[in-house]
Amino acid sequence: MTDKKPEISPSVPAVVASSGPKSESAAGHPGRTPETQKRKAKSALLPAFIVVLLFAVALAAAVWYQHQEHVKTTALFSDQIRSGSDTAGRAAEQARQALALAEEQSSRLAALEASLRESRAQADSLQQAFQTLTDSGSDLVLINDVDHLVTIAQQQLQLGGNVANAIISLETAQAQLARANRPALASLQQTINGDLDRLRAASTIDIASLSSQLDELSNLVSQAPLMVPDDAAPQPVQPEVPGSAPAQGGRQAPAQDPDAPWWKQSLTTAGQWTSEAWDSVRRDLGEFIAVRRVDDPHALLMSPDQATRFRENLRLRIMTAQLALMMRQPNVWATETANLVRSIESRFDQQSAESRRALKIARDMSDTDIDVRLPTVDNSLGAIEALREASAKSAEGETQADEPPTESPAPSMPDAGASTDAQAPGSQG
Repeated sequence: MTDKKPEISPSVPAVVASSGPKSESAAGHPGRTPETQKRKAKSALLPAFIVVLLFAVALAAAVWYQHQEHVKTTALFSDQIRSGSDTAGRAAEQARQALALAEEQSSRLAALEASLRESRAQADSLQQAFQTLTDSGSDLVLINDVDHLVTIAQQQLQLGGNVANAIISLETAQAQLARANRPALASLQQTINGDLDRLRAASTIDIASLSSQLDELSNLVSQAPLMVPDDAAPQPVQPEVPGSAPAQGGRQAPAQDPDAPWWKQSLTTAGQWTSEAWDSVRRDLGEFIAVRRVDDPHALLMSPDQATRFRENLRLRIMTAQLALMMRQPNVWATETANLVRSIESRFDQQSAESRRALKIARDMSDTDIDVRLPTVDNSLGAIEALREASAKSAEGETQADEPPTESPAPSMPDAGASTDAQAPGSQG
């Protein structure tokens, strides 16, 4: 029994502990023990302590998080401040460089402005000098310019016979004299006007038109048929038989009447056959025998090689005529065109349209006279030479007038001797 008591005694507190709720349910009853109240206070303070502890831990965690964020923000701000200071430093350096460049540019601009002012001053001085030359001594310069233009007009007339270019040169000289408005050069302007009037009234030759006609003639003599067929025109020209044209295409067979008797239709058909047979025979006979008048008997005896050389010879004559036209050689022109007319008349078949066209062009060239007397501008050249001589004499007179008089010792000695000789007879008298 004694051994079981220790086992029962622990069970009492358990019962008491298990009866704790009952004591708690009877908390308002009097007669509680202090141990019960202490246990109750401890059991009430424990959850509050846990809540406070959790709140403190949460607050500490929040404070720590805020501290870390503050550290990060501070580091970020520090980096930004450093980057801003670096950027500001670079901007300041660039600003200093830009300022130095601007100062250098301003110095260069000042130098350029100074150079521009100097250039303007030089241009003004040159303009003044040119104006002075134009006002005082430009007569000779203007005369030289007009002389150059008139000389060009003379060369155009003498070398190429180009009246249009000569008129342009003289009109340019006339315009320069009109702009200058110098009374001393009025006579020269009138002389140039007279030469212009003569040039405008002169008859000229259309060299371009004549050259184109000669080119056409060269093509025609290369293709037109000769009296005898050759390599250039191998087919002979068919002679025109009088009355054959209506038989070939102009006359039509009369229409037969289907209601006519058979013997009338047979007569009409026989007549048509007879007419067609006669036309065919006549045409064949006309092609077999051709009667033409040939002035040059050698024209029918030319071989193909001779015909080729003959055509080349004609083309060479046409080229010679073109050169004579350009060089103003009327004798050569007349000789060559006359030979062309004779050759085309005697050797080419005049039944061809090409031959007739070539003969017409050759006759027109032969009738054209290129010996046209063109006026000259010798009057203008003479007036220019006279003005130049007058200007040179006036300039020489002004130079002699500007030179100061100088006494030379050589003439004084004869004067002294002359005075001595003049006194000698007086002393003898």
